[in-house]
Amino acid sequence: MLHNQFILFPRELPKQKFPNDIAASDCFSIVKSKEDLDVLENPRLKKWMRNRQIIICGVGGSSLGGQCVHAAFPNGDRSIKFVNNLDPTTLNKVFSEINPEETGFLCISKSGETLETVCQVLLAMDLIKEKDKFVFITENKPSSLRKIADEFDFLCLDHPRTIGGRFSVFSIVGMLPALLCGVDPLKIRSGGREALEGSWDSIEEGASFVSTSFQNDCAQHVSFVYSDKLAAFGAWLAQLYGESSGKSGVGVTPLTAIGSADQHSQLQLYLDGKKDKCFTFFLEKQKTSLKISEDAALPASFSYLKNKTMADVFEAQCIATMTAVGEKCSFVRKIEIPEITPEVLGALFMRFMLEAVGVCRLMGVDPFNQPAVERGKILAKNLLKDRL
Repeated sequence: MLHNQFILFPRELPKQKFPNDIAASDCFSIVKSKEDLDVLENPRLKKWMRNRQIIICGVGGSSLGGQCVHAAFPNGDRSIKFVNNLDPTTLNKVFSEINPEETGFLCISKSGETLETVCQVLLAMDLIKEKDKFVFITENKPSSLRKIADEFDFLCLDHPRTIGGRFSVFSIVGMLPALLCGVDPLKIRSGGREALEGSWDSIEEGASFVSTSFQNDCAQHVSFVYSDKLAAFGAWLAQLYGESSGKSGVGVTPLTAIGSADQHSQLQLYLDGKKDKCFTFFLEKQKTSLKISEDAALPASFSYLKNKTMADVFEAQCIATMTAVGEKCSFVRKIEIPEITPEVLGALFMRFMLEAVGVCRLMGVDPFNQPAVERGKILAKNLLKDRL
């Protein structure tokens, strides 16, 4: 379904097979099951889903997967907003526009101790008092969110303890937002399962592409995404690569560009700046009836647009930009993506989760932990305590 197409990458790839234990990790094998999704039939959850507006509170892996699904399939029968920061102006705007009678909150934190999410929950509880307006997803262990849920009788669903946040998109962390968007979670898992059980040649080749680029002083990976539906996927992939590989003095620095808009903002750097980047171009093969008509009032310099669809123009921009970058850089690949369906999105999630883990294995780091970020959390907590 998804294949690497290299422009100027060394033809002799250092092929390295991944250990078989990768696919056995719960974050991957979960796509083979459906029993864990039985919680989505909970009567209290069904009642909560009648709300016309849903506010999803979470940060990082608790939010980005859901945002990807929503960006790809935004046409559900309810309004969905993601609150993933603590910017006071944004929070004030969100909460001032809420109709308490029609709004439900989905609050997600694996640990149950995420500062941003706890703050969002407390603000929401000041606005809405009804217990059936809140659904939490957190681990089944003592935590601040569990304590709140128990005290106020909020519905609390279990976050899988063996699946980290950035790898949680196939769990209810991503599948409940999918359901809210009107998407069948099993279709997303089906696409993920197909990628998991299919040939790994393309995945291993992709991991070799990134790790070999890194070994050749190209430690920055640019995801150049030609699909507005996949703009959020770029942010999801950035977290996946950044938190998974950035350890022990090494790591892939993830950058995201959105085509064709960022041809006019970042491309100068990529073409004429330091040659320390590798590039993956994502092109969604779209179908459209939008077309420059035969009798359009075309200036002479744009006569070549006659009878061209917007899909023609968009694809030409991607290929031209990729070729120009390829003339300047040795590490460039393109991944053509069929028009986005739930199955295609699931395959994308799985493909790049596997690739990221493969890159980390080739770099010699643990893809599943994130020890360094705890320091900043401790310092922020101490600063707030000192201001009491």
